Amino acid sequence: MTTTTTGTAPDPATAHLRPLPPTAIAPVRLAGIGHYFPGEPITNAHFEQIEALGIDDAWIRENTGIVSRHWPADEKERAVEMAAKAVDQALEAAGLGPDDIDLVIGTTSTTRPRTNPSSATNNYMDISLPLQKQVGLRHATCFDVTSVACAGFMYGTATAAAMLPALGMRNALVVCAENPRPILNFDYRYSALFGAGAAAAVWSARTEERGLLDVALHADGSYFDAFDIDENDKMLMRGREVGAVGPKLLSHVGREILERNGLTVDDIDWFVPHQGNLNMINQVCRTLEIPREKLLTNIQERGNTSSVSIPSCLSENLRSGKIRSGDLVATIGIGRGFSWGAMLLRIP
Repeated sequence: MTTTTTGTAPDPATAHLRPLPPTAIAPVRLAGIGHYFPGEPITNAHFEQIEALGIDDAWIRENTGIVSRHWPADEKERAVEMAAKAVDQALEAAGLGPDDIDLVIGTTSTTRPRTNPSSATNNYMDISLPLQKQVGLRHATCFDVTSVACAGFMYGTATAAAMLPALGMRNALVVCAENPRPILNFDYRYSALFGAGAAAAVWSARTEERGLLDVALHADGSYFDAFDIDENDKMLMRGREVGAVGPKLLSHVGREILERNGLTVDDIDWFVPHQGNLNMINQVCRTLEIPREKLLTNIQERGNTSSVSIPSCLSENLRSGKIRSGDLVATIGIGRGFSWGAMLLRIP
C-alpha cells in the first residue's frame, strides 16, 4: 500500500512500503500488566544546573513536553532489579505465579557490557536470564529481543504471540526495562529526554478470546545510525532525522492498522503512542485526526522511557481505571533502525 501524508504526492519515507500480509494471530489475551519507576522525580531544574546545556525548564517543556523523569538512586538498582518489581505486579494482576510462566522475552536499549550492566550482579547486558533467577521463573524459556530499542514491546509481543501457540506454551512475560542515566552524554540537550523504569505484560494463550487483534511491524535500515553509540559507550541520537521522519512513519502505520481492520479513529477508545517527544505525538495526532480525549500519555512525568513507554502508559491507565474492560486500544511506536509498528488490542 502506498500512502501519502497529504493525499497528493507519495512521501519518500513511506512510498516504498508494500502492504503487510494478513495476520493470523491465534487467540492470545493480555492477562496482566505492571510497571515500576525508580526513585524520586528528577525535575527539569537538574538540567538548568548543567551550564553547558544552556537550557531551562521552559525550554525543556516547550521542546519535549517533559516536566520530570525518574532515575535509580544508586547502582544497586539497575534494569533487572526494576524489571523484577514490574513482573511481580504483572503476575499479581494476572493471578499467576512464577511457575505459570513458560516464556520470558526481555527487551532493553540502554544496558551495555561493563558501562551499564543489566543488574547489580550481571556484567552482561541481557535482562531475561538474570530476571529468571531473581524472580524464580524456573520453568520459562528466556531470551532478549535487542536492537529495536523503543519498539521493543511491540516486537516482543508479536514474538510471544507467535511462540505461545506454536510451542504449546501457556503464558509469556514480555519485560521492558531501561536505565539510561549511565549512558547519557550531558553535553547534548537530548539528555533531558530520557527516564528510567520497567514494565511487564503477561500474554496468555489459555483463552478462546482474541485479545491481541493485530500487529503491524516495519523496518527501514536506511536510518540505522539515527540512534547510535559513541566511542565512549554513550547514547548518540540524531534528533533532526528522528523528528523529520518519525512522525511520517508513525502516521503511516497508524492509518495502516486501522484501514486493514476496517476501523476508523471513532472506533478506538484509546491511543497509546510511544512517549518519545510530546511534540512528535501531537504531530501524529493532527495527521490522523486523533482527538485529545482519546490520547494517553505519561511522558510529562516519566520522560522518554524507550521500550517501557507504551506498556507503562497502558499499565498506569489500567490501574487508574481510565482504561476499562472491553476497551479497544491502538498503540504505535518507533525505535532504532528505524523499526516501527502498531498493535490493536481489546482489554479483557
